Amino acid sequence: MLLAMIAALCAPGRSTLGQSAASQKDAGAAVQDQNHVDGSSPAEDPWARIPGKVVVLIFVRTDCPIANRYAVEISRLQAAHATDATFWLVYPDKRETPEAIRKHDLEYHLALPVLRDPQRALAKRAQVSVTPEAAVFDVRGHLVYHGRIDNRFEDFGRARPDPTTHELAEAIVAAVSGHPATLPSVPAVGCFLSDLS
Repeated sequence: MLLAMIAALCAPGRSTLGQSAASQKDAGAAVQDQNHVDGSSPAEDPWARIPGKVVVLIFVRTDCPIANRYAVEISRLQAAHATDATFWLVYPDKRETPEAIRKHDLEYHLALPVLRDPQRALAKRAQVSVTPEAAVFDVRGHLVYHGRIDNRFEDFGRARPDPTTHELAEAIVAAVSGHPATLPSVPAVGCFLSDLS
């Protein structure tokens, strides 16, 4: 039953790196239009909150079973890189209310700062197409990695007990050290953003 639900809700996504300076500028401006999760605070720009740090955006949905399976790993990565990078959870489903997001974060013990991305400006800048999917930006704000967190999920119904590769962790270390990621993009398996209205 669970596998059928995952297959119905989720699909693998593929994307490539590379975007023009103009599109980066447009996306950066659009970030100002994002709604902070409390629904009343002014929007925050992930690149302005702590200038000069690596920025990690992790796109999730409250109803995506694969994204929810990664809650512990997301928290572990944030704790491991608390001095190296600033992490954000990004919710791209405009139907998810601030209350639903807060409930989700409490249920899964997620303590990262949160942004809603109803217009998908952050998703576009990060070149993500599914949840969960991560994007790493270097200290200059350049996208250096986007894709899966690790290889726990290779395909629908095919999950390992433990991952054997850790692409997001490696990309963060590479960005912090000033070196490009070995794999700038690795397809993620998860819930399609295109399924959202």
